[in-house]
Amino acid sequence: MSPSREVSPVPVVLVHGLRVSGAALHRIAAEITDRPVLTPDLPGHGTRSAETFTIDDAVTAVLGAVRDVGEPAVVAGMSLGGYVSMAVAGRHPDAVAGLVAMCATTQPSRLLAAPFRAFGAATGFLPRQAAVISKGLTRVAVGTRVAEDMEAGGLALHSIRDVVGELSNFDALAEVARYPGPIEFINGGWDQFRIHEQRFRAVSDRAELRIIPRAAHLFPLIQPARTASLIDDFARRCDHVRIA
Repeated sequence: MSPSREVSPVPVVLVHGLRVSGAALHRIAAEITDRPVLTPDLPGHGTRSAETFTIDDAVTAVLGAVRDVGEPAVVAGMSLGGYVSMAVAGRHPDAVAGLVAMCATTQPSRLLAAPFRAFGAATGFLPRQAAVISKGLTRVAVGTRVAEDMEAGGLALHSIRDVVGELSNFDALAEVARYPGPIEFINGGWDQFRIHEQRFRAVSDRAELRIIPRAAHLFPLIQPARTASLIDDFARRCDHVRIA
């Protein structure tokens, strides 16, 4: 009789949203204690602020983190990070044990990108004023503690235009459809980015959709312990992928 083999916990790579950096996810990462976790910076953000954001380079950055932490890994992203995570899973399925996309079930388009493109242009003309306004509005919307988390690695307002330009031509549904593994979409009930969630849910018979009642777009940062628990529960279901 062959000796039994232990299940090795699947590591997690957390992918941040627009304007912020991997440092913004530190409270979520701290709550995931039973498996390795990395929170890389995307191009144009945090420690990579000087780089120009592209989807291809963002995928490369996340894939590098997956390889550093040990593949296959659960890739869990919020907002922009959710879309980047979809691209990683669709293009490199063998590296992804499971996909968690939070606050990212609106299919990008030029029309939907228009307001964000306008804000991105404004930050280019008035960067200091835009930073002050952005910080003030964030504190009003989510409170000081979450705002400080978001500012931990610096605010990448200068990258908004590049991100919006890339996402306006990004086919998120096609990327998800290419991924054969387990998927969980998680949205806040009050999230404005859930308008196509049923289309995303229907793209794979391995996809599940979870709605957090009375939660807004930034709920992962507002409710880090709950978010970590959801990701960890999903990762546990993926642990059989890695055998020690």
